[in-house]
Amino acid sequence: MKCVPSQTPRALRVSQTPILSARNVLTTGSCPLQTSRARFSTTHPRRNGPFISTYGSNEFLSRKHRIRTDPSPSSERARLIRRSKIAGFGIIVCAVCIFGIIKSGAIPEPSKNKKRQTPSETQLDGPASIVPDTSLQDKAEQVATGTSTVPTFPKTIHLSSLDAPANASVVDKGKQEYQLVGLGIRTVSFLGIQVYVVGLYIAVPDIATLQERLVRKMDPVATTLVPGERQKLKELLMDPVKGEEVWDEILKDGGIRTAFRIVPTRNTDFMHLRDGWVRGITGRTQARTAAGDQSFNDETFGASVNDFKAIWGSGARKSLPKGGTLMLTRDAQGKMAAWIEEKQGSLRLGVVNDERISRLIWLGYLAGKNVSSEGARRSVVDGVMDFVERPVGTVAQQVV
Repeated sequence: MKCVPSQTPRALRVSQTPILSARNVLTTGSCPLQTSRARFSTTHPRRNGPFISTYGSNEFLSRKHRIRTDPSPSSERARLIRRSKIAGFGIIVCAVCIFGIIKSGAIPEPSKNKKRQTPSETQLDGPASIVPDTSLQDKAEQVATGTSTVPTFPKTIHLSSLDAPANASVVDKGKQEYQLVGLGIRTVSFLGIQVYVVGLYIAVPDIATLQERLVRKMDPVATTLVPGERQKLKELLMDPVKGEEVWDEILKDGGIRTAFRIVPTRNTDFMHLRDGWVRGITGRTQARTAAGDQSFNDETFGASVNDFKAIWGSGARKSLPKGGTLMLTRDAQGKMAAWIEEKQGSLRLGVVNDERISRLIWLGYLAGKNVSSEGARRSVVDGVMDFVERPVGTVAQQVV
């Protein structure tokens, strides 16, 4: 049998054993060169170049690369956990920054070409065509509010007569001076987002009436209160239940003209403000009905609530911009009116004659377990403490 030499590389031929007898070749019928060559043969196509080893094959290289790049399950999990931690830390940092910006009130409003208006005195003189007199406001003492967005409130304002008929186009231009009792900031949500600054004003001639009613709560015959009595009165007014009873009686008796001045710290709308007041009215009436008070269950009260809602839904004006002024006034009989300050003057939005509506809204700021502004409630209590430490009637004389 003839052994056909293969085209084995020279180096391979040298390594083969040269001493094989012809008998072994004839008995086995195989060629040692063919056998040795089979060990090094490969099924893959031969590469171009001097190297033919399987270590240079495409399959081996791709398999070697895949082993080095493909991570194990444990390392992949660790990488994902590390990326999740980094992302979570970034979210927390962003939330803290947003909270700090909101609390600081440092978000500027877009610049406008029109001249910035200074806080002007509120003259409730009917249609917007009447220009208010702001000469007294320029001389009024300013009180810090605690927020940079609305930095100050005037200590005194001048309001027109609140006793004009609801259908009057122009109300009495006679001015009545009102003094600031206390103010605070209305906030919402757990972030303490500021919504508006609210201040309670009282007509100067009616301060004596408020003094007398508060003093009589502690001593029926006294004209002023000593420090111990003033402390007891303060605790009484801060009590969620007893304080609401005191203010409810004072407001229900009437004879005291008051007003709430509201200035937003950000752009808002009447619907948002209205919904907040309506929720307060509904919550207090339900609580009183559950306690046995049936004075809010008649149809007249329901109609009055609808009248109050209609104030904010009528007319073309739907929004209240940042820095604008809204006034809620309550006359000696408890009739409530809503006003906004326009560039040309003060515009009356509407009137609600039922004193129960204004009384419930006023109580939402002055007393109860949940007030619209705890800062305003405390400031008002501190303000009336200054009244009762002086003899009845002397505060109004000092203001005038």
